[in-house]
Amino acid sequence: MDTISWITYYLNLWLAYATYWLTFLYKAYCDYPIEVRIAVTLITFCSCSIVALIFITFDRMRRRAKWTKTMKRLEKRFGKAVEYLLSAECKPNMTRMEVVELLGVDDELSNKKDVLRDNREKMLFCRMVYFKCISGNATHSRHENLHQLINLFSLREFLEKVTSVGSYRKKSDALSMLRTFKLYVSPWVINQLRVSKNKYVQRLAMYASIMSSSDSDLDYFETDFFDDNCCIYDEIELGFLLQRRRKSGVKLPNLANWALHQKNPNTQCVFVRLMRRFDQKEYCPQLEDLFRISSHKKLIEEISRTWGYLNYSESEKMLADSILMQPDDTKVAIMHAVTRMATGNSLDMLVDEYKEATNPHVRFEALRCLYNYGKKGLAQFRELEAAKTEDEEKFFSFFNNPITLAKIRLDKEQAYHPSVETVYI
Repeated sequence: MDTISWITYYLNLWLAYATYWLTFLYKAYCDYPIEVRIAVTLITFCSCSIVALIFITFDRMRRRAKWTKTMKRLEKRFGKAVEYLLSAECKPNMTRMEVVELLGVDDELSNKKDVLRDNREKMLFCRMVYFKCISGNATHSRHENLHQLINLFSLREFLEKVTSVGSYRKKSDALSMLRTFKLYVSPWVINQLRVSKNKYVQRLAMYASIMSSSDSDLDYFETDFFDDNCCIYDEIELGFLLQRRRKSGVKLPNLANWALHQKNPNTQCVFVRLMRRFDQKEYCPQLEDLFRISSHKKLIEEISRTWGYLNYSESEKMLADSILMQPDDTKVAIMHAVTRMATGNSLDMLVDEYKEATNPHVRFEALRCLYNYGKKGLAQFRELEAAKTEDEEKFFSFFNNPITLAKIRLDKEQAYHPSVETVYI
């Protein structure tokens, strides 16, 4: 009650001063011409705005100084210990007591004192740990040590609380930290964030749910919003998160089904690309109808590449039958796909493309595919080389130069095989 009385007193005081001076100005200039009254009104408004801006600026400076002071204190007390906890020199899988001794908070915890005194200190401590996690000095295989540190201060519960009651900026920061720390996010929190008015928070919530959700809980990626706003950022995020989900032993969702639910061809291309990068050959038959009905050049190319990389040979006849109606770039994608399948059934098609195509690029790629098509393809390539004309010499010169010959081979895989563990995986 004392706080309410104090606030009410000062509000009434400011209101009294404002009423007095506004009344004074009105009586002083009410008989002046309209131009003068407008000028006085504008000057008064600008003066009040300047005072308000000065007050807001100094208030923000005060808060920033307070945050900086708190961050320096946390860095001085815990910075080196946290760095060591995440470094390669520290042993993995440290116990709770070992972390307590390293941080030097044994007395505070035994006396039931809160080491981090308020929510501001907890958020700043989380940010300090977050920046150390994404720095180049951290060893990302020390996740167990990081989780011991987080459990010691109950930071997971705090971050989940911030996602429920904080501002949009704090919610997005908290979600980013939860994902970087590889913490489990409860479905209750995710369901709350999915109805947020901020679309960016919705997206972060769904990215956070990929690690622990079933296919039916990821229907966000089938919505019109995702279809209309999908971009390269989403593909990168999905790639990292699906890789982390696969590494944790959780079944990956049916990406072909997601592609079929979308209407935007560019969004469909994202899921088709991710299919081949995560070796989802079992879902390739679901793309056949999409291949038949689509007239989008890029989508047809991505489906062809996916079938080729995953060696879905059942689609070879469909690809060969459609190549005549496709533009030149799509023809190249189809030729690469059937070459990766290497069933021996497309040799005639490749030879026909070399002989009948008018685009030099298509003709060269047809030769390149024959060169990579096993023994039969190489034999056919040698026959064409023996019968080449003077105008065709330029195509075969690439295969006789050691420098360009090194680039002739077709890559056989396009899957995620990370050699170094990162903050995302």
